[in-house]
Amino acid sequence: MWLLPEQDSYLGPNSDKPEPKKNFLEENSMFHLKKLAPFFAFLLFASIAVLLWHNQNRYERELVFRHTDTSSEQIRIRVEGLMNSRMASLELLAERWVERVPPDFSRKRFLDFAEIFYSHYPGFMGINWIDTTGVVRWVFPQNSNERVIDTPIFEHQDSRVQKKIQILHTGQNIVTPCVELIQGGLGFNTFWPLIYSGTVQGYLNGVFQVNQIVDTSLGKDILKNFWIRLYEADRLIYTNENQSDGNPGKNGLRILREVQFPGKIWKLELFPKTIVYPSGMAWKVSVLIFGLVVSATLSLLLHLLLERMQMYRQARDHALQEVTERKRAEAALKENERKLEALLAELAAKNAELETFVYSVSHDLKTPIVTIEGFSGALREDFGNLISKDGEKYLDYIGDAARKMELLINDLLELSRIGRLRVKKTEFPFADLISDVLKTLGPQIEERGIQVNVDEKLPLVYGEKKRLAQIMENLVSNAVKYLGKENPSPRIEVGVRENEDQKVFFVRDNGVGIEEKYFEKIFEVFQRLPAAKKIGEGTGIGLAIVKRIIEHHGGQVWLESDIGKGATFFFTLKDKEA
Repeated sequence: MWLLPEQDSYLGPNSDKPEPKKNFLEENSMFHLKKLAPFFAFLLFASIAVLLWHNQNRYERELVFRHTDTSSEQIRIRVEGLMNSRMASLELLAERWVERVPPDFSRKRFLDFAEIFYSHYPGFMGINWIDTTGVVRWVFPQNSNERVIDTPIFEHQDSRVQKKIQILHTGQNIVTPCVELIQGGLGFNTFWPLIYSGTVQGYLNGVFQVNQIVDTSLGKDILKNFWIRLYEADRLIYTNENQSDGNPGKNGLRILREVQFPGKIWKLELFPKTIVYPSGMAWKVSVLIFGLVVSATLSLLLHLLLERMQMYRQARDHALQEVTERKRAEAALKENERKLEALLAELAAKNAELETFVYSVSHDLKTPIVTIEGFSGALREDFGNLISKDGEKYLDYIGDAARKMELLINDLLELSRIGRLRVKKTEFPFADLISDVLKTLGPQIEERGIQVNVDEKLPLVYGEKKRLAQIMENLVSNAVKYLGKENPSPRIEVGVRENEDQKVFFVRDNGVGIEEKYFEKIFEVFQRLPAAKKIGEGTGIGLAIVKRIIEHHGGQVWLESDIGKGATFFFTLKDKEA
């Protein structure tokens, strides 16, 4: 312990060594304060956002409350005004009915009066005249009140109404409780005794439907903006709610009013609809989120200030590494592109060499075939009388084999020429090409008695006419070949159809059909169907030629078939470029 004073004395009174420690503590305190600054900013702005949001909601709710309260007062005034005026008009009608001298209590006079009051004072369901026995005799308007004619009012089924009606005998006017009207809907009746010279001459009946009163009193805006309920003695007599509206009072705002007019006290409940509440909930939420966003942004900025240098160094090193890797990747990509181009060039050269080889071999093979056929013919001419029947048979085998070999070589030559020999493409009618093909194959078609149907709306096509003729000759001759010898009504169809703005040509037959497992295989070279092998015709190259020509013309070829139901070959061709 004694060393510390000695050390301090050794440092001397003028030494400033402890000052860095003091500065470090101050810097450390400032650093902690800076770390807490984002938190305090968050609290400040969050509090402001909550207060703004709360005040805005309270202000808007106050506006909705005032609007609802004002609207409820308007509804009360309008309904009371309407009904007071209608009651006064009925009283006026009763007075004018009995004041005429000499009296006229005719049906015509009543209907004239009723029509005037009905048209000038909307809101009535009907204005009726009841005789002294309590039977309804005259009604207006007749079309909506026809059902109440000859109805005795003193025999009403509702006990509350019956009790009220009994007061009529005292000569007082009455208003009945709301019940289901004969005319339809909830409503009530008013009865006014028509007293002439101290004697009841009859009763004036005003019929009011609650829905009609509301619709007449209120504008469409009120019905659009509010849910309205009217109660009479705790009974709901009117509402404009629907089942899909849910709970109208879920927002907790409800205004109550009393609607009073002669003989009635109704309780009005008014609920504002969602449309009344101000829109812009997203804005109010954004105010609430504002403080959180600002505080988070400040926190992020402070954090970035503390670590900016480190981030700069890391970003620099990362950028240098990315540049190096990108250069290496670009060099590798260029090398791969160079190798790919070399491979494609080599492949093109090999394909050209292969096609040339096929052409040369096929051409060279023709010479021995011609020699074989020539010597076979010479043997027949020079030594025909010395050749036995077995020898003749063998010579036939040799000739058939030579001809098949020649056909095979010719097909191989055709296959090698497709795409290698360029011929100018032209646009021509496809129907003319079909006509030429059918003439060429006419003998085979007539021999088999085949019916050929050609679509009359064949379009123009663009391509090498000779190659397209090869397609149709191969497809039609294949159809002839596989129609089957036992087919009672052989038929071939040639046509076209639209498929997604593309013309699809087809050749259809009703022959033996093709199994699905051969759909792709038959377009390969030297592939023949089992049925073709039995027939012994063809080289197995015809459909390969068809596919090669169609692909050379930018199209596709495929088929659909069911065994015993025939086959349909479809193909497309590329349209002429504009």
